[in-house]
Amino acid sequence: MSSNDKRKANKWLVFASMPFQMGVTIYLFYWVGQWLDGKYGGSGEWWMKAFTMLGVIVSLYHFIRLVNYVNRDE
Repeated sequence: MSSNDKRKANKWLVFASMPFQMGVTIYLFYWVGQWLDGKYGGSGEWWMKAFTMLGVIVSLYHFIRLVNYVNRDE
């Protein structure tokens, strides 16, 4: 296997694992929001909604940085 084939395999592996990383990140932010809603109360579960959206933004930012990093190596 040449080094170019290994690089392609590694890229595939990185992008195949990305949905799991994004899911874990979003879930952890959701969980923190749920915990804050339980601790500080309030109506409408605003902490959960805000932290879930923040988790989506953080995971998309990480994904975009990863894509730029992988494309820079080509």
